[in-house]
Amino acid sequence: MMTKIALFYGGKITKHLVLVRQAARDMGVDLQLISYNQVCFDTENGEIKIRTKSLEEGDWVDINGFDVVFFRTTGKHGEEVDLVVEEIRKGGGKAVIVDPIVKFGKPSYACKAWQMLKLKEAGIDVPKSVYGSLWYLFDYMKNQENLSSNNFSSLHDRDVIGLQKNIASKDSDNSQFNFPVIIKGSSGDRGTRVFKADNLEELEELVRNLRKSETEEGKRYMLQEYIENDGDYRILVLGKKVLGVMKRSSQSKDEFKNNYSVGGKVEVADLPEEIKQLAVKAAEVCGLWVAGVDVAFRNFDKLRPVIWEVNKGPQFKGFMEATGIDVPKEIVKFLVSLKK
Repeated sequence: MMTKIALFYGGKITKHLVLVRQAARDMGVDLQLISYNQVCFDTENGEIKIRTKSLEEGDWVDINGFDVVFFRTTGKHGEEVDLVVEEIRKGGGKAVIVDPIVKFGKPSYACKAWQMLKLKEAGIDVPKSVYGSLWYLFDYMKNQENLSSNNFSSLHDRDVIGLQKNIASKDSDNSQFNFPVIIKGSSGDRGTRVFKADNLEELEELVRNLRKSETEEGKRYMLQEYIENDGDYRILVLGKKVLGVMKRSSQSKDEFKNNYSVGGKVEVADLPEEIKQLAVKAAEVCGLWVAGVDVAFRNFDKLRPVIWEVNKGPQFKGFMEATGIDVPKEIVKFLVSLKK
């Protein structure tokens, strides 16, 4: 019997989605692209429905008729995701839900800040990170600078004592921040909300520029250490399998990000097996089966890997260009393999 897959997406149908749909057709798999805009319900009968784009009365998509339901992106669509998951549960839970994180029912679990905590708890090294309001992040760095210069005049006594104890602790080398630093949006956005500040003045200007997004749009940010690098590595993970590795590197001295989307060079690469398995573990900790795991190395040392982030529903154009791997086909094959 033909495997039926529902792939949920937000916004417009992208080239990535078209490629996945075409790969499914070529493989004889019934894969339907379903927009979150098609999710609706009626309190009178309690049914959560998926309407077709024809909008004809009584013309609905039966979500419980699918073998696998893949939420490629979730982002701001947590409400619709929860409704669909609830309908699957009420229908007996036949469909396999991808990714497992979706079942948790907490949109925050897809955020980078939550990832940092969970990865660290699992014993996986991540960039030193501080989460909070933008002005808190600024004040944090201001205090760090004051402590570094032994100028405590602007701090309350108890703040000084607490920070002195922190710096004097056995982990002081791992806890203190120094410039440059990174400000990163907790919700990701494909690297578009990642910024670098080389000093306190730049950080203050950055905070002032980002405040509107925080106060009016509810965006949240993290302060992270800057790890010097000559590029990072994207490891594509499907379940417990590593599909491949590419290296990304900035081609401009004025651009610290290595992302393909901002002009970074991509090339096929390989990494030791233990690093690949670390990526699989990181994806599992974050509740993701289809993941792009980004790895860098402290002091350029391959024995000191740092997981920068674990991306849900990663884009794969640059990865295909670098590795030659048919990612849409591999994704469909993986989804089919999940059928109960």
